[in-house]
Amino acid sequence: MNMENLFKQAIAALEAEIDTVRKKPSTETLFLGKRMANAEGDGTAYQFECHNPSVRFAEEIQTTVAGTLMKAVPVSFDEKKLVLRMDKDLGNLIEEAELEWENDFVLKRTQSQLMKLQGEESTFLRRIERLFRPDADSLQTEDEPEHDGMRNEAQLSAIRKAMKCRTLFIWGPPGTGKTDTLGYIIANYLIKGKKVLFASNTNRAVDIGFLSALNALVQINKPMSPQLFTRFGESALDDELLDIHNFDRQNEKLTEQKKNESAPWIQLLEKREKALRAVKKRFEQGKSPTPNQELELKLIEQKIEDAGGLEELEENLAELSSVNERKELWRKRLVATTLAKVCTSDLFHDLDFDAVVVDESSMANLPYMMVLAAHAKWHLVVVGDPMQLPPIALTDNREARDYLERDIFTTVANAETGEELFGWHDRNPEFTSFFDTQYRLESSLADIISTVFYEGRLKSGKTDRLPLQNGEAATSYHLVNSAPYRPILEQKPGEKGFRPVNLVHQQILEKLVTNLGKRGISMDQIGIIVPFRNVVYDIRNRLYQAGFRDVEVGTIHTFQGREKEYILFDTVMSAELQNGKERHYSVRPLDEEKNGLSVPRLLNVAFSRSSRELVVIADMNHIRRIYGNKFLGRLLERMKSPK
Repeated sequence: MNMENLFKQAIAALEAEIDTVRKKPSTETLFLGKRMANAEGDGTAYQFECHNPSVRFAEEIQTTVAGTLMKAVPVSFDEKKLVLRMDKDLGNLIEEAELEWENDFVLKRTQSQLMKLQGEESTFLRRIERLFRPDADSLQTEDEPEHDGMRNEAQLSAIRKAMKCRTLFIWGPPGTGKTDTLGYIIANYLIKGKKVLFASNTNRAVDIGFLSALNALVQINKPMSPQLFTRFGESALDDELLDIHNFDRQNEKLTEQKKNESAPWIQLLEKREKALRAVKKRFEQGKSPTPNQELELKLIEQKIEDAGGLEELEENLAELSSVNERKELWRKRLVATTLAKVCTSDLFHDLDFDAVVVDESSMANLPYMMVLAAHAKWHLVVVGDPMQLPPIALTDNREARDYLERDIFTTVANAETGEELFGWHDRNPEFTSFFDTQYRLESSLADIISTVFYEGRLKSGKTDRLPLQNGEAATSYHLVNSAPYRPILEQKPGEKGFRPVNLVHQQILEKLVTNLGKRGISMDQIGIIVPFRNVVYDIRNRLYQAGFRDVEVGTIHTFQGREKEYILFDTVMSAELQNGKERHYSVRPLDEEKNGLSVPRLLNVAFSRSSRELVVIADMNHIRRIYGNKFLGRLLERMKSPK
């Protein structure tokens, strides 16, 4: 792979994406914004629940409330709570706000980073080349890695490989203990004195991975000072350890400590200034300093001399008065943050790490991965599942879109199918690992996912905990066939683009949520997944009106890397009436002939988010006609007849 062409392709693809983002701003609809009291700054601050973290990078947001257009600026994004500062006071509560903004900040900074790397010395280029051309090149180590004794053979093998490989690809399907194992990989790097950068796509994934590393150190009885580790950026989880290790809070504490250290010297200089003014006043009055004044000034000057002199003391005080963030970041042994932070923060420029561990890398576009690889001095661990969500791009430029939607696994493997991915893994056991046992999903659902997405290689280490029904073991999944209710797909009037509405499916969803509530199931343990963003808002509004405000509704991307006890997946699609006749057609998110390997990856995520039960709503008449021999059709038929 020619490195010069690789950089040109990446920079050109980012340029096309930036142009598109500027022409097609990002949008989001938020509900129930609460006015915040005593918020600093001009304007009025409102707090909304928000599941779109990219909004925090917006420099300015065009906001529409009750038909009125105004400007808003993001103040903070923490724990799915977005604070916006409006330029108008809209009372105590904003029922609904429509947001629109240019989401190009991270793209521009990533492009800038690549342009700098393009002209850098060969060391950085070799690091990036190792990402795309991994080989059996390894470092010498004979020590057996430390762990908790609970790792299975695939996990333990990956830890061993991580200690030796310059580049290691870990393929970890859902629930296979990937996060815990990453914690032990990081812990083993740390106890060998190596500096580690851990990065992932989302704040939540960073939090979980960071906490896993801290827990691993405890489990192997190798505690280290909290000052050696930092969580750089905003946390998504509420955890005391994350607060303790937060980079900004660590610096605040250090600033306070420096202030306390400098207080005696500041007082000494103030005392000197006061003594000098007193002596000057005596001279102005034509008098000599008193013996006490002379003695006091002499003692002060002696203390300053003992401290290295006035100039050195003032320099030390200047250093104590502030914190050098770049120096403090460099002192850390473990830095955990998002890929976006690494690509956008100037503090990471030219920082080397002995090991870089990238989680959820199959969701990261190639330019992100290139920037991360440039920081890896000795080890690069690439972790993800190429059978789950790929990177996404908005550009209409076909070449740029194809490039940005390729993940690092399929790129390095030169694979277009799951079979080709497994072939690549089988041929390269030196630098690839596949986690073959899952412990999260109920075994009945895991068996279907293994068969359809993982060539039957994914074993289940967990048995179903559901009760028997009619003497037979109940399954952890259910298919609700909407065909008997004659659903018809409609399009939202007056809306541009594809805006499907399936009222029958909405009614079924509301009924299912109601029934789950009657079973005593908490609403915050229910997630509803749909393939289209506009359907999210329709269902969310319907459930709000029905009194269900704690059920999370989102697209497949919303639930990547997360789980709920109960997942309802609505396929949405049915026949559409056109000129009085039913028309059946396929859509890109559900048809691999239109969207390639992305379709099984999307479906795999949707089907693997539940820890207890999955319910799929589908018009099987439509499914059989359009998707009969495709992934979606095969999945749903397996749900009907799992044996």
